[in-house]
Amino acid sequence: MRPVIVAPPDLADGFRLAGVAVYEIRSPEEIPQIVQRIREQPDVALVLVDERFCEGFERAFAGSELPMIASFPAEEVAREETYIDELTRRFLGQKIYIEGE
Repeated sequence: MRPVIVAPPDLADGFRLAGVAVYEIRSPEEIPQIVQRIREQPDVALVLVDERFCEGFERAFAGSELPMIASFPAEEVAREETYIDELTRRFLGQKIYIEGE
């Protein structure tokens, strides 16, 4: 089982240098074609997606055991809270507080 990355062109080369398979994405309209290409590869277990496009991939693979979909932060996205707080609120439904915060 292996991971793949879905990233904009400015990040794709860095991931390729790390030895990971990369699908370049420029707009949400490209999601269906990329999803189809990923589905054609049964050994893909994880799809790491630029957060700007993650929702479309989550919908496309909803109900599937694999691949798992995860996102990485995009600098272009403005946030009111930290990225990890946003993720925990999204997936757990609440913020996790650590003593001292």
